[in-house]
Amino acid sequence: MMSGRHIISIAPEWEWERSMPPAPAIRCGNMLYLSGQIALAPDGKLIGEGDLTVQAHQCFRNIQSILARVGSSMSDIVKLTTYFACTMTDAVREDYWAVRKHYFGDYKPASTGVQVAALVYPAVMLEVEAVAFLADHTA
Repeated sequence: MMSGRHIISIAPEWEWERSMPPAPAIRCGNMLYLSGQIALAPDGKLIGEGDLTVQAHQCFRNIQSILARVGSSMSDIVKLTTYFACTMTDAVREDYWAVRKHYFGDYKPASTGVQVAALVYPAVMLEVEAVAFLADHTA
């Protein structure tokens, strides 16, 4: 669905995405702006309550899935913003960095991490949004 000549909404794939107000992602030229991802599984259930590592993995799996819809991958991400609704300890940071390394390897996109008081659901510990650059051959 187009909302402007150069702005394209990426279609929802999961049922829970269809009922949410934001688009999963918006493409504007060769840039793809992904809405923040929380640890919702494809069935719409929050996973990993109380476990940052499990939630982070689900956030990145969701990002991978949205990128795949346009023929893209994690290596196309140029910017990440992560919102943490948990106490930032050294262990939390190390756990998050380990999950991130699992998905990015040695690649390090520009990034920002922000600690917030709360996110959309009380049990959500983090939300990750991404911006990707798409090569001309992607959908």
